[in-house]
Amino acid sequence: MSRTPGYIDGYFKMITTSAAGRTWHFSHALGRPTGEHNGAPDGSYTGGSYYPMDIAMAPDGHIFVISRGIGYELEGYGGDVLLRIGKTTIDENHIGDFARCGFVGPAGIAISQDGNVYVTDEFENTVSVFAPDRILAFPDHRPDESINRWGIAGSAIGQLTNPSGIVFDADDNILISDSGNHRIQKFTKNGDYISSWGKYGPGEGEFKRPWGLCLDNDQNVYVADWGNNRVQKFTATGDYTMTFGSSVDDGSDLDHPSAVAIDSDNDVYVSDWGNRRIQIYEPGGDVITALHGDVNKLSKAAEYDLGRNGGVYRQIFDGIHDAMSMGKTFERPHGLVVDNKNRLIVADSCGRLQIYIKDNDWVDPLPA
Repeated sequence: MSRTPGYIDGYFKMITTSAAGRTWHFSHALGRPTGEHNGAPDGSYTGGSYYPMDIAMAPDGHIFVISRGIGYELEGYGGDVLLRIGKTTIDENHIGDFARCGFVGPAGIAISQDGNVYVTDEFENTVSVFAPDRILAFPDHRPDESINRWGIAGSAIGQLTNPSGIVFDADDNILISDSGNHRIQKFTKNGDYISSWGKYGPGEGEFKRPWGLCLDNDQNVYVADWGNNRVQKFTATGDYTMTFGSSVDDGSDLDHPSAVAIDSDNDVYVSDWGNRRIQIYEPGGDVITALHGDVNKLSKAAEYDLGRNGGVYRQIFDGIHDAMSMGKTFERPHGLVVDNKNRLIVADSCGRLQIYIKDNDWVDPLPA
């Protein structure tokens, strides 16, 4: 494995991580820890999130991010206004926020074929549905912006306890990590029960607090088995196939994995939450490499924030020795997604997203 600054035509471009014939370029960061979005001097909008939990990308390229918030009502605002869904783009045009104060413990997010936004709430034991174009200016919020909400708390078939990860299959049905019941359940998008599999335990096909999940092009299901420190792969009908990672420190180890994603080469990306990294595996389960965070420049949102109040914040930042290096790595990576251009988008708990671009044709440059 090699990690080098990338140079193209003599100009510094990005940090690269190369291993096993693959390269990931760090591209840029999006957002900052905030509850608002602001009009930037260039006419665009900058914003961010507050403890981002999960990410979903719509077919039109818009990125939807859940902010977990701070867990209590902010004085003068009538709720936890940091808790919401943000809508942004890969080039950091932050469009706005909605569903502010609309949850208790939002955990997973997914987009249906008709474009609606589905969010699990692990404390309310529900799935809420939102129209994607509803934007509210900070700090406005409505008692219930959802266009549908379903879910019954409990352990019986079709009931939910601490639902977390959520994903749509090719038939527009929903798979949910029913974390508190240690199983995966499938529903129609209106909440009608279809099937389920899994039970508590460390064995093949068993779970201990499953969290994030995703599907590959063949509709195989990958589940981040949080409590068992592994990712398990299943067929579309729930038959166990294989395991990625372990709790043994052998280079493939995982410590409370929170999310999983698949790229077009079927390489597997895992948010290794406890180890503060993204582990990358080959389709057969061998470790390729790990990403630890490579921020080398501030996001547009951070630059905007430092420029406020007459530049006082900028002076403070510039006075911190090696400030960029201190903040470049992942704090606690949580949700992640790979888009149709093999760009990896990672939600870090410090309030930003980090973007990597996969490049199978990269050749390390010769030393200067």
